[in-house]
Amino acid sequence: MRVTLVISTLRGGGAERVVSNMANYWARKGWPVTVLTITHGDEPPYYELDAQVVHRDMKFSRSEQPAIPNAGALRALKDIFDDCSPLERRVLIPELSMISALREAIIDTQPQFVISFINLTNVRVLLATKGLGLPVIVSERADPYRDPLPEGAMRLRSRVYPMAKYLVAQTTEAADYFTSDVGDRRRAIPNPVLRPVLSDGGSNSKDQKEGRVLVGMGRLVEDKGFALLLRAFSQVVGRHPTWSLQIWGDGPQRAELERLTRELNLSERVRLAGFTGRPFDVLSRADLFAMSSVVEGFPNALCEAMACGLPVVSFDCSSGIRQIIRNGVDGLIVRAADVSALASALDHLMTDERERKRLASKGLEITERFDLEKTMASWEQLVMDSV
Repeated sequence: MRVTLVISTLRGGGAERVVSNMANYWARKGWPVTVLTITHGDEPPYYELDAQVVHRDMKFSRSEQPAIPNAGALRALKDIFDDCSPLERRVLIPELSMISALREAIIDTQPQFVISFINLTNVRVLLATKGLGLPVIVSERADPYRDPLPEGAMRLRSRVYPMAKYLVAQTTEAADYFTSDVGDRRRAIPNPVLRPVLSDGGSNSKDQKEGRVLVGMGRLVEDKGFALLLRAFSQVVGRHPTWSLQIWGDGPQRAELERLTRELNLSERVRLAGFTGRPFDVLSRADLFAMSSVVEGFPNALCEAMACGLPVVSFDCSSGIRQIIRNGVDGLIVRAADVSALASALDHLMTDERERKRLASKGLEITERFDLEKTMASWEQLVMDSV
C-alpha cells in the first residue's frame, strides 16, 4: 500500500514522533511510505526515519511572495468557497497558495491513501485533495474540548471534515466531539508505546548519579505548563535537598522559564536541558516524572516515562491522561493547573521511595496496554476499509 503521511513539520513533538513511528512500521512491512511536510525546511527530522521512508518537504514559506494558486485547485474549491461565511473566507483566502502547492505535492507522491495530522493541516489536506478521489484519514492530536480553534477555523473545519473517510482521535471522548461532522466514521486509536531502547545498550542507571531527579519533558510552550511545574517544585524543594528538576525540550518560552527559575531561586536545582531525540536515555536516569500540561492529547512523554519504570504525576488536563494513568495504581492524577495539588503529590512521592517503586512497577504495563502491533492493527483496518 502506498501511503502519504502529511504533517506540518518533523521537528520535536508528540505528533511528529507518532508519524515517525507509523512511517517506520509500515516501511519495514514493505509499504512505500512518504512523509510529506509543509514547512519543515532543510534540517534533518528530529526523530529517526527508516531508510526506506521518503521524506519530502514543501519548504513552504509565508514570508515569500505566494505563488498563484493552481487553476485546478481553485476550480475544485469553488463550491466550498461560495458557501463559506465571511469568517471562514478570512481563514481560507490566505491558505489558497499553500493548499494549491499541497495538492500538487500530494499528487506527486502517488498515494493510494493519505493520513493527515493536526487540525489545521487536516483542513488543508482535505481541501487540497478535493476532487482527486483519494481516501483521506484525518487525525486529531489534541483535546478538542480544551484546545479550541478560532471561530472561523472551527467553522471551516466542520465544513470540510465530512469529506474525510475517517477521523481518528486518541480517545473516545475526543472522537465523540466530532460526531456531528463525521458521524460513525470516527475512531479512537491511542498512541503506540514503544519498549525502551537505550543508546548505550542499557548501561544508563539511576545508581550511576548522585541525588534524585524529577523530569518534565515537552516543547517549551505555555500549554505544557512548565511555569506551573517550576512553582510546584519551588514549594517542596526545601524539604528535599537531594532532588533536582530537569526540563527537557526547546521552544519559545525558554527565556521566560529561565527568568522564572531565577526569580524562584532555583538556578542551582533546575536545569533547562534542551531537546533530546533520545528520551528513553533521559528517562532511564530519572526518579520521578511530572506532566504539568494544561492541554494535552495523548502525551508520548508520559507513556515513555512509565515504560521506563518511572512513577508519574500529572494534571488532569485531558481524557488521554485518564486513559494512560490508572490513578493510584500506576501514577497520580491531580486537579488541572492546581500548583498546590501538584506540589503535594510531588512531595509525597519524593518522600516515599516505596510508593514510587509500587507505582512504577505497575506503570511498566503501559507497553502491553498500548502495544505497537495492536495500535497499528487498528490503523491498518481503517486503511483497508478506506481503499
